[in-house]
Amino acid sequence: MTNRRNILYRPVFGLLILLLSCQKKEIAKEQKPQPLNSFSMQLNGQAWQPSTVEQDQCMRTFKGAWSSVTEKGEEKPYYTIWAYKDPRAVGIYGSENAFEFQIFDVKKTGTYTLTGSYKEHFSAYALFVVNKPDGTNSRYINNTNKGAFTVEVSEFTSLPGSWFNGIKGSFYGTLYNENNPLDSLTLQQGEFTLKKINWYNFNQCAQW
Repeated sequence: MTNRRNILYRPVFGLLILLLSCQKKEIAKEQKPQPLNSFSMQLNGQAWQPSTVEQDQCMRTFKGAWSSVTEKGEEKPYYTIWAYKDPRAVGIYGSENAFEFQIFDVKKTGTYTLTGSYKEHFSAYALFVVNKPDGTNSRYINNTNKGAFTVEVSEFTSLPGSWFNGIKGSFYGTLYNENNPLDSLTLQQGEFTLKKINWYNFNQCAQW
Protein backbone atom coordinates (compact mmCIF):
# COMPACT_ATOMS: atom_id res chain seq x y z
CA MET A 1 0.00 0.00 0.00
CA THR A 2 2.86 2.34 0.90
CA ASN A 3 4.63 1.78 -2.42
CA ARG A 4 1.39 2.48 -4.28
CA ARG A 5 0.98 5.80 -2.46
CA ASN A 6 4.56 6.75 -3.26
CA ILE A 7 3.93 6.04 -6.93
CA LEU A 8 0.83 8.26 -6.86
CA TYR A 9 2.45 11.10 -4.92
CA ARG A 10 5.67 11.36 -6.97
CA PRO A 11 4.01 12.83 -10.13
CA VAL A 12 1.98 15.24 -8.01
CA PHE A 13 5.06 16.34 -6.10
CA GLY A 14 6.99 16.80 -9.35
CA LEU A 15 4.18 18.87 -10.84
CA LEU A 16 4.12 21.07 -7.73
CA ILE A 17 7.87 21.73 -8.00
CA LEU A 18 7.46 22.59 -11.69
CA LEU A 19 4.64 25.03 -10.95
CA LEU A 20 6.62 26.71 -8.15
CA SER A 21 9.67 27.02 -10.41
CA CYS A 22 7.60 28.65 -13.19
CA GLN A 23 6.04 31.00 -10.65
CA LYS A 24 9.45 32.07 -9.36
CA LYS A 25 10.63 32.75 -12.93
CA GLU A 26 7.56 34.89 -13.61
CA ILE A 27 8.09 36.86 -10.40
CA ALA A 28 11.76 37.39 -11.26
CA LYS A 29 10.78 38.54 -14.75
CA GLU A 30 8.24 40.98 -13.32
CA GLN A 31 10.76 42.34 -10.84
CA LYS A 32 13.44 43.02 -13.48
CA PRO A 33 14.11 46.76 -13.28
CA GLN A 34 12.99 48.89 -16.20
CA PRO A 35 14.72 52.13 -17.26
CA LEU A 36 13.01 55.33 -16.14
CA ASN A 37 15.04 57.46 -18.54
CA SER A 38 15.57 57.30 -22.29
CA PHE A 39 17.58 59.15 -24.93
CA SER A 40 17.90 58.73 -28.69
CA MET A 41 18.37 60.74 -31.87
CA GLN A 42 19.41 60.67 -35.52
CA LEU A 43 22.85 62.08 -36.32
CA ASN A 44 23.29 62.91 -40.01
CA GLY A 45 20.52 60.42 -40.78
CA GLN A 46 22.00 57.59 -38.69
CA ALA A 47 20.67 56.24 -35.39
CA TRP A 48 22.66 57.52 -32.42
CA GLN A 49 22.22 56.27 -28.86
CA PRO A 50 24.35 56.46 -25.73
CA SER A 51 26.52 53.44 -25.00
CA THR A 52 25.34 50.50 -22.91
CA VAL A 53 27.69 49.51 -20.08
CA GLU A 54 28.43 45.76 -19.89
CA GLN A 55 25.16 44.88 -21.71
CA ASP A 56 23.17 46.19 -18.75
CA GLN A 57 20.12 48.04 -20.12
CA CYS A 58 19.93 50.04 -16.89
CA MET A 59 23.44 51.40 -17.41
CA ARG A 60 23.41 53.82 -20.34
CA THR A 61 25.90 56.66 -20.68
CA PHE A 62 23.63 59.69 -20.42
CA LYS A 63 22.17 61.75 -17.58
CA GLY A 64 20.35 64.95 -16.80
CA ALA A 65 20.47 67.60 -14.13
CA TRP A 66 18.15 70.33 -12.86
CA SER A 67 19.38 73.54 -11.31
CA SER A 68 18.37 77.18 -11.03
CA VAL A 69 19.83 80.65 -10.73
CA THR A 70 18.29 83.86 -9.44
CA GLU A 71 18.70 86.91 -11.67
CA LYS A 72 17.29 90.27 -10.57
CA GLY A 73 15.12 88.56 -7.99
CA GLU A 74 13.68 86.05 -10.48
CA GLU A 75 14.41 82.34 -10.25
CA LYS A 76 15.36 80.80 -13.59
CA PRO A 77 15.41 76.99 -13.64
CA TYR A 78 17.44 75.13 -16.23
CA TYR A 79 18.10 71.56 -17.34
CA THR A 80 21.38 70.17 -18.64
CA ILE A 81 21.58 66.85 -20.49
CA TRP A 82 24.76 64.90 -21.29
CA ALA A 83 25.04 61.87 -23.59
CA TYR A 84 28.13 59.88 -24.57
CA LYS A 85 28.87 57.24 -27.19
CA ASP A 86 32.09 55.28 -27.22
CA PRO A 87 33.18 51.67 -28.04
CA ARG A 88 34.62 51.50 -24.51
CA ALA A 89 31.25 52.58 -23.05
CA VAL A 90 32.88 55.37 -21.09
CA GLY A 91 30.94 58.49 -20.20
CA ILE A 92 33.44 61.33 -20.17
CA TYR A 93 34.39 64.23 -22.41
CA GLY A 94 37.12 62.02 -23.87
CA SER A 95 34.48 59.70 -25.35
CA GLU A 96 34.38 59.26 -29.11
CA ASN A 97 31.19 61.36 -29.12
CA ALA A 98 30.14 63.70 -26.32
CA PHE A 99 26.87 65.63 -26.61
CA GLU A 100 25.59 68.25 -24.21
CA PHE A 101 22.73 70.71 -24.33
CA GLN A 102 21.15 73.06 -21.86
CA ILE A 103 17.67 74.60 -21.74
CA PHE A 104 17.54 77.81 -19.75
CA ASP A 105 14.69 79.54 -17.90
CA VAL A 106 12.42 76.51 -18.29
CA LYS A 107 9.13 77.21 -16.52
CA LYS A 108 6.54 75.66 -18.80
CA THR A 109 6.10 73.28 -21.71
CA GLY A 110 6.75 74.71 -25.14
CA THR A 111 9.47 75.49 -27.67
CA TYR A 112 12.92 76.69 -26.60
CA THR A 113 15.43 77.95 -29.16
CA LEU A 114 19.09 77.58 -28.17
CA THR A 115 21.07 80.69 -29.10
CA GLY A 116 23.53 80.92 -26.20
CA SER A 117 27.08 79.67 -25.82
CA TYR A 118 28.54 76.68 -23.98
CA LYS A 119 31.20 79.10 -22.69
CA GLU A 120 28.55 80.79 -20.55
CA HIS A 121 27.29 78.76 -17.61
CA PHE A 122 23.80 80.27 -17.44
CA SER A 123 22.84 80.00 -21.08
CA ALA A 124 20.85 77.89 -23.56
CA TYR A 125 23.28 76.01 -25.81
CA ALA A 126 24.15 72.75 -27.58
CA LEU A 127 27.61 71.25 -27.97
CA PHE A 128 28.68 68.07 -29.77
CA VAL A 129 32.33 66.99 -29.53
CA VAL A 130 33.92 64.45 -31.85
CA ASN A 131 37.17 63.11 -30.38
CA LYS A 132 39.58 61.61 -32.88
CA PRO A 133 42.17 58.81 -32.38
CA ASP A 134 45.06 61.24 -32.89
CA GLY A 135 43.98 63.23 -29.82
CA THR A 136 42.41 66.14 -31.69
CA ASN A 137 38.72 66.97 -31.62
CA SER A 138 36.06 68.93 -33.45
CA ARG A 139 33.46 70.96 -31.57
CA TYR A 140 30.06 71.55 -33.13
CA ILE A 141 27.97 74.32 -31.62
CA ASN A 142 24.62 76.01 -32.12
CA ASN A 143 24.46 79.22 -34.10
CA THR A 144 24.21 82.13 -31.66
CA ASN A 145 22.81 84.55 -34.25
CA LYS A 146 19.78 82.57 -35.39
CA GLY A 147 17.66 79.74 -34.07
CA ALA A 148 19.18 76.68 -35.71
CA PHE A 149 18.65 74.33 -32.75
CA THR A 150 15.33 73.75 -31.02
CA VAL A 151 14.15 71.86 -27.94
CA GLU A 152 10.46 71.17 -27.42
CA VAL A 153 9.50 70.44 -23.81
CA SER A 154 6.33 68.34 -23.79
CA GLU A 155 5.94 67.24 -20.18
CA PHE A 156 7.10 67.71 -16.60
CA THR A 157 7.00 64.80 -14.15
CA SER A 158 6.54 65.20 -10.41
CA LEU A 159 9.30 63.42 -8.51
CA PRO A 160 8.36 62.24 -4.99
CA GLY A 161 10.44 63.96 -2.33
CA SER A 162 11.97 66.47 -4.78
CA TRP A 163 11.41 70.20 -5.24
CA PHE A 164 12.19 69.90 -8.97
CA ASN A 165 10.50 67.98 -11.79
CA GLY A 166 11.56 65.39 -14.30
CA ILE A 167 11.29 66.42 -17.93
CA LYS A 168 10.38 64.97 -21.32
CA GLY A 169 10.84 66.45 -24.76
CA SER A 170 12.35 66.36 -28.21
CA PHE A 171 15.05 68.27 -30.10
CA TYR A 172 16.34 68.90 -33.59
CA GLY A 173 18.61 71.27 -35.45
CA THR A 174 22.01 71.92 -36.97
CA LEU A 175 25.32 72.35 -35.16
CA TYR A 176 28.31 73.99 -36.84
CA ASN A 177 32.02 73.28 -36.54
CA GLU A 178 33.43 75.94 -34.24
CA ASN A 179 36.43 76.42 -36.53
CA ASN A 180 34.77 75.79 -39.89
CA PRO A 181 31.13 76.90 -40.32
CA LEU A 182 30.93 75.01 -43.64
CA ASP A 183 31.20 71.76 -41.67
CA SER A 184 28.02 70.85 -39.78
CA LEU A 185 26.05 68.08 -38.08
CA THR A 186 22.32 67.56 -38.44
CA LEU A 187 20.44 66.21 -35.42
CA GLN A 188 16.88 64.97 -35.95
CA GLN A 189 14.22 62.97 -34.12
CA GLY A 190 15.91 63.63 -30.81
CA GLU A 191 13.90 62.40 -27.83
CA PHE A 192 14.59 62.34 -24.10
CA THR A 193 12.75 61.33 -20.95
CA LEU A 194 14.26 62.07 -17.55
CA LYS A 195 12.28 60.75 -14.60
CA LYS A 196 15.46 60.09 -12.66
CA ILE A 197 17.51 63.25 -12.51
CA ASN A 198 20.44 64.80 -10.60
CA TRP A 199 21.83 61.29 -10.14
CA TYR A 200 25.49 60.53 -9.54
CA ASN A 201 25.90 57.66 -12.02
CA PHE A 202 24.49 56.31 -15.30
CA ASN A 203 21.96 53.91 -13.79
CA GLN A 204 18.68 54.73 -15.54
CA CYS A 205 16.54 52.35 -13.47
CA ALA A 206 14.93 52.88 -10.08
CA GLN A 207 17.25 52.49 -7.09
CA TRP A 208 16.07 52.35 -3.52
